[in-house]
Amino acid sequence: MALIESLQDLLRIPSISALPEHKADCLRAAAWIRDYLPNARLVEKENCNPIVRADYCNAPGKPTLLLYGHYDVQPPDPIGEWRTPPFEPTIIGNDIFARGACDDKGQTLILLEAVRSLHPNLPINIKVLIEGEEESNGAHIEEYLPANAAELSADAVLICDTEMFAKGLPTLCTGLRGIVYGEIYVEGPAQDLHSGVYGGAAPNPLQAIAQILASLKGNDGVVNIPHFYDGIQPPTLAELAAWRSLPFDDEHYRKTEVGSPALTGEAGYSVLERTWARPTFEVHGIVGGFTGAGAKTVIPAKASAKISTRLVPGQDPAAVAENLRAAIAEATPSGVTSRFELMAADEASVVDTSHPLIEKAAKALQQTFGTKTVYMRSGGSIPIVGRFRQHLGIPSVLMGFGLPDDNLHAPNEKFHLPNFYKGIEAVRNYFTVVAQ
Repeated sequence: MALIESLQDLLRIPSISALPEHKADCLRAAAWIRDYLPNARLVEKENCNPIVRADYCNAPGKPTLLLYGHYDVQPPDPIGEWRTPPFEPTIIGNDIFARGACDDKGQTLILLEAVRSLHPNLPINIKVLIEGEEESNGAHIEEYLPANAAELSADAVLICDTEMFAKGLPTLCTGLRGIVYGEIYVEGPAQDLHSGVYGGAAPNPLQAIAQILASLKGNDGVVNIPHFYDGIQPPTLAELAAWRSLPFDDEHYRKTEVGSPALTGEAGYSVLERTWARPTFEVHGIVGGFTGAGAKTVIPAKASAKISTRLVPGQDPAAVAENLRAAIAEATPSGVTSRFELMAADEASVVDTSHPLIEKAAKALQQTFGTKTVYMRSGGSIPIVGRFRQHLGIPSVLMGFGLPDDNLHAPNEKFHLPNFYKGIEAVRNYFTVVAQ
């Protein structure tokens, strides 16, 4: 029970890095982790959330693992859709419900507890790096990582921030999509206008932004940004064969995970291919005009839309961003101006399953769960994985224990408690296997 109480204590802290009003909560979460780990320390930087660091390098001649996680969480909105309070962790059956339960406080605590339970007799060398801006701008780690590359040197990074393909099925994630994220701004009239008086003559930025967005992706799911698909590296035949062997049913996925009347996307590709190995374009939010109760017939002066592309191996984020900017300009109708502001750009990553530390991770997972480890990719992005490869030159072992229905970034996020305990066991086993 003490371990569950620790998890609940951490989950009660609303460490939402994207919202300035929760700055103190982020500091509190960082301090909580520092106090949980033996001999840990905070690395602080003005206007940034602290990084928690610890080193346990008392195993001469043994490999070194760098453990990475994050203590910040997504905002809980929309609050009204939560069945239990997002920052009052609630156990229902074998699941614990709270914002951050799976992404990533619960999975970060797996790493921390594996270290703490073995300290001071860790069989390998361990370095710990826990940050607090993964869900926002990542400004602190972006500066810290290259500046401290020598101090952070290791043989691999161990990250618990992904999911298992299915309950009871140990899984290693071998690939992540990259991302280009930004916002389109469109401006038209000098101020909001009465649509009856000016409609038919004045340009409408909301309609303009709808035209721009519609031009960027067709009804067939094909992205229309110039050169978008150039250089794409498809999955290997072996990967495709492995994916086909996974226990996956399109209709079950539609009903239980997506909940939509139908699935969409490019023809000729399976659902797993479309979500793991094909690039995408998505719209995340549109702002403009009047959205309150009642009627107000206004032509808005401006509108904006948050958008992203997910990238796969072979795509250059910088080139995609520039081509996206050009496509937006080309699609902008007369009477308005547009601009695209880039907020994030990171490339996709794929790890070699024959790497010794990947193979040892598969062995440790099989020992823990009693069944053969499977490999999958993720449609999501973890930009730090590319940074570790760039600045430290090491692979990332993505050993996640979430489940497909854990509602990451959504209301009613949860973590399956048997996976929490099995995760700690698996990480401890991994340390032992790596030491052999």
